[in-house]
Amino acid sequence: MFCEAREQMRKRVTLKKKSDPEKFAIPCKVKGIEFPHALCDTGASVSILPRIMADHLGLLVEPSKELFTFVDCSQRNSGWIVRDLEVQIGNALVPVDFHVLDIKLNWNSSLLLVRAFLSTVGAVCN
Repeated sequence: MFCEAREQMRKRVTLKKKSDPEKFAIPCKVKGIEFPHALCDTGASVSILPRIMADHLGLLVEPSKELFTFVDCSQRNSGWIVRDLEVQIGNALVPVDFHVLDIKLNWNSSLLLVRAFLSTVGAVCN
C-alpha cells in the first residue's frame, strides 16, 4: 500500500495557473448563424434569446407568462418561448427551449445557455 501511494505521488503533475477568462462563452450555430460567444451560465435555469434575434432568425414563438428576476433585482416578463430550437455545438445538434425577452442585443454574445444545456453536451466545469 505504501508503495502504491508513493508511486501515485511521483505521477502527480503541477498544473500551470491560468488567468481569469472573465466570461464562460462557447461558439455555436443556430439556423446557420454563428454565435462566437454564447454565454454559459451555470447558475441560470432558463436559456434566453433577445426578441430581435428571434425575429431575425424567423423563429416561431409561443406566448409565455414567465416572470424573471435578474441579479440586479430588475424583473421582466418573458412574453414568448421558442421550443426545441436546435443549437449546433461542433457536429452535435442540441434542442434548447429559449425564453424570448425584449432586451438589448449584443451580437457577440446574444445567447444565454443554462445548466441543462451544459449537462446535455457533457461540459465539465472546474
